[in-house]
Amino acid sequence: MNRISSHGMRSASAPSAVLRRTYSLPMQHRLLRWLPAFVAPVMIAGVVSVPLVAAATPPSPPPKSAQQVLEMVANAKDITGFSGTVTQTSALGLPSIPSVGPGSSSQTASALDLVSGTHTARVEVAGTTKERIAILDSSAERDVVRNGPSVWVWNSKTSSATHITASGSGTTDSTTPTATTPAALAQELLAKVGATTTVTVDTAQRIANRDAYTLVLTPKTQATTIGSVRIAVDAQTGLPLDVQVLAQGARSPAFETGFTDLSYAVPAASRFDFTPPSNAKVTTKTLTRGARPKAPTSGSSAKPTVQGSGWASVVTVAASAVPSGLASNPTVLRLSTPVPGGRLLHTALVNVLLTSDGRVLAGAVPVSTLQSDAG
Repeated sequence: MNRISSHGMRSASAPSAVLRRTYSLPMQHRLLRWLPAFVAPVMIAGVVSVPLVAAATPPSPPPKSAQQVLEMVANAKDITGFSGTVTQTSALGLPSIPSVGPGSSSQTASALDLVSGTHTARVEVAGTTKERIAILDSSAERDVVRNGPSVWVWNSKTSSATHITASGSGTTDSTTPTATTPAALAQELLAKVGATTTVTVDTAQRIANRDAYTLVLTPKTQATTIGSVRIAVDAQTGLPLDVQVLAQGARSPAFETGFTDLSYAVPAASRFDFTPPSNAKVTTKTLTRGARPKAPTSGSSAKPTVQGSGWASVVTVAASAVPSGLASNPTVLRLSTPVPGGRLLHTALVNVLLTSDGRVLAGAVPVSTLQSDAG
């Protein structure tokens, strides 16, 4: 693996002198809060596989330390807008799930489809309140259009639309669906930087025709399934362009999401207007910003708990808070396998244990850790 040399960055195939700086960094600053995740299940699941085409001239941005590149990412919130194409491919080891027929659940299969296989999306952002995502499937299109407090979610396959409106004051509700982009994923991953993580800068690369620094986040613990995270950062703007997540011992990413083309021109305001077709089935929903969630009817035991810390954290959801019928869901049964103490959903990065008494434990940890925490 090549490093930053004192004369700049070279291509992956060129030799370079080793000048590597290692940090254990606290993350105090805000990181691109204007791009929350659209697909945000308990586990990170969804992969973008973007082939990196070697540039005719090796990228050679000025050398920077890991601290300096992290600061660039923090300052990328000042970008006024951009548009581009993001490609996503999953290599988590999940089997294909039919949406109809035996062992299927159309709703669950549809959700899992977004975190498996290959997907391409067109992403457009203007300021902090306007976003448009078009997920381009082979036979349909799914769109998320946010314009201030209004969010439209459209599925051309079912000809259905959901209109979500935020009311009240406060910050944008975290449940409002918006885009999954390399920047949004990087925000989640960079939040893990601290005493548990070694951060380095590796050889520069070329992403979407942009020179990029390569941040490498390596967990200091072996008690996690994640081996490393590689984040390509635009050498001029600080915008994360590509994110790769590699499992322990793996040479290729189990998760990658990145731009294949990118423009920093601010999209026209009309791009964030959406009117559903006249024959569409429309559902409306109102979210109140700053409103406190209703207290669980089953008591404090319904609140999820966290065991461990950092990369080795395990989230436990009490049986009283687990959706009824989850254990008998046909898609869950198809994806999971029987293990001592319950059923296991195994992926390259995350394991999920459904215990015999109805609890759910999940984390980027070995199966044995989940079983031990389950007791």
